[in-house]
Amino acid sequence: MPICVSDYTWRQTLERVILTLNLHHTSPKKVDVVTTSSYLKVSFLPYMCEVFLCHMIKVDQSSACILKGCLELTLMKAVPQMWKEVGLKLTKKEMDHKRQEAIKDMEEEEKRKASKRKEECIKRERFAVSQQIEVDDQMRAERSRMVEKEKAEFFKAGSPQEGNKHLSGTPPTQNMATEQPGNHNKSEAGKLSPEEHNTECLKEDHDRQTLRGRASSTCSEEGTEATQEADYDGDGEDSIYYSSTENLHRADGSTQRDKVEAANRKQRKWSANRKAAAREKESKKRSIPAVPPVRCGGTINMTHTPRVFPSPARESTHPEEQQWLEAQSAASQGQQDAGSSSSQLNEEHFKKKAVTLFSSGDFQGCANACTEGLRLNPSSPAFYSNRAAAHLALRNLHHTVKDCSKALELLTPPTQDNTNSRLLCHIRRGTALVHLSLLSEGLADYQAALQLSPENKALRKDAERIQNMLMASTDSNEDSGCEAGGERGRSISNSP
Repeated sequence: MPICVSDYTWRQTLERVILTLNLHHTSPKKVDVVTTSSYLKVSFLPYMCEVFLCHMIKVDQSSACILKGCLELTLMKAVPQMWKEVGLKLTKKEMDHKRQEAIKDMEEEEKRKASKRKEECIKRERFAVSQQIEVDDQMRAERSRMVEKEKAEFFKAGSPQEGNKHLSGTPPTQNMATEQPGNHNKSEAGKLSPEEHNTECLKEDHDRQTLRGRASSTCSEEGTEATQEADYDGDGEDSIYYSSTENLHRADGSTQRDKVEAANRKQRKWSANRKAAAREKESKKRSIPAVPPVRCGGTINMTHTPRVFPSPARESTHPEEQQWLEAQSAASQGQQDAGSSSSQLNEEHFKKKAVTLFSSGDFQGCANACTEGLRLNPSSPAFYSNRAAAHLALRNLHHTVKDCSKALELLTPPTQDNTNSRLLCHIRRGTALVHLSLLSEGLADYQAALQLSPENKALRKDAERIQNMLMASTDSNEDSGCEAGGERGRSISNSP
């Protein structure tokens, strides 16, 4: 579980709040910041900082940076105003409610960003398609313009007969040269007869149709005009010739189509792989057997019939067994009584031994006897109080304070019977605290002792002396011996 820290500092202007957080030597790679309009969480394991903001902020305009081991958050205020505090002080239930609201806000923000990304992607795709359509329209218009231009140039060059003569491969000058002798002969021969004239006309029509069959104009699907010639080389394929400009445009169009087809193939392949992965995942889900639901808990009641092994009356030892069991129970009860009486005797023995050793001046032996008595009865306040007196005589002041505190804890609730024991504990602890230069704490113990014994003049005199020492703030406590602490603090009692 992370450790919650709140050692951040903040400053503000009218429009922004700048919050600085110490990262406690945490790597910047392990820092995670979660921000909503009213919630801020910084996680840098093993630490975590949560701030429930007093006012709303603009998350999209806020920023964070790490400088010199500190995280600096710049939070833009939704409403320009001065904040009295940056965070709210909430109960545990209100904090859980705020966290749930922050989670819902983050989920809605993620959905909004996802829908926005999807819309932008659709817009980009539509724009790309529109641009591609526009490019295709421009290329088609350019091809149509080139075709019309070539058609105009073709018809402008001359009549169809001259065009056919040019297509047949014979230069115009040679045709003219060839026709001139014929014309000259015809002029020389004079006029032809009607039969010869019809025959000559049919021959010319046949030659013209043959030439038109050899050279005909064809158009492609995109309006590109080509000149198709007859198969002269005998390979069964016709020859198609394009002009240089038309060939260039055709090459550009084919390159663009190749790119589009490659992209389409890649998209189809990606879609097929994705569908195959989905089918495989679905088949795995179907193959995994469904886990049955957890059964509800319940209680099964069982009854056992007693198993009785009857034996013949002449062989039964039931009375002897009952006598043996009664004897065993009586013996165990006697042992318990003897143990309790021996423990009480041992406890009284250690109390008397501690008093005897303390009276003879063997303070360490007194402390050891009290320790042994505490092993038998750890809840005896008398052993703690007497051991505190021995420690005070040995100048083990810290042990004295500890044992007196434990004895006072066991002497609760305060009654008239334990008044004397509580008085001794307060005097001994107060004396030890004075010798430890803790005058205010020692004075408090002496005042508590005065409440228990208001008529004790020596105790009152010691309390006034400690109060004067506290007012004078002197550090020397060697010469500040207390009469009550010396007389009653170093004496022990045999009472519980």
